[in-house]
Amino acid sequence: MDKVFLDTNVVVDFLCERGEFYLPAARIVTKAYHKEIELCCSAMTFATVSYLMEKSKVPVTEIFRKLADFSSLCTPTTIDRSVISDTLASTFTDFEDAMQYFSAKRFGATIIITRNQKDFTASELPCYSPIEYLEGN
Repeated sequence: MDKVFLDTNVVVDFLCERGEFYLPAARIVTKAYHKEIELCCSAMTFATVSYLMEKSKVPVTEIFRKLADFSSLCTPTTIDRSVISDTLASTFTDFEDAMQYFSAKRFGATIIITRNQKDFTASELPCYSPIEYLEGN
């Protein structure tokens, strides 16, 4: 079973139901619901999504409900001192993406799904856009 790491942009697409990006993200989350894949994302992603939903005037009760539902399908990965150390020593040019990557790698993710593949060129893990992943699976 694939251990799929979702980049923050894909989680935002799903939880904020962002236009054309929502359906591919929802299809991936549905795969986790049916236990076809194991989902994970950075713990930092939960905070980012919460912040963006607050800025969009989503009621706090709805934010907490959506995050609770999502957390039942997606395991948060850890960002700790070793992830930060790996990030600082890496060849990644974007600090946040590097933290996501090393957090995913430490968790044992086998695939990264992102809409910004160019930000993961230093990744040893295969990176797919949501649509590319769905077309191959």
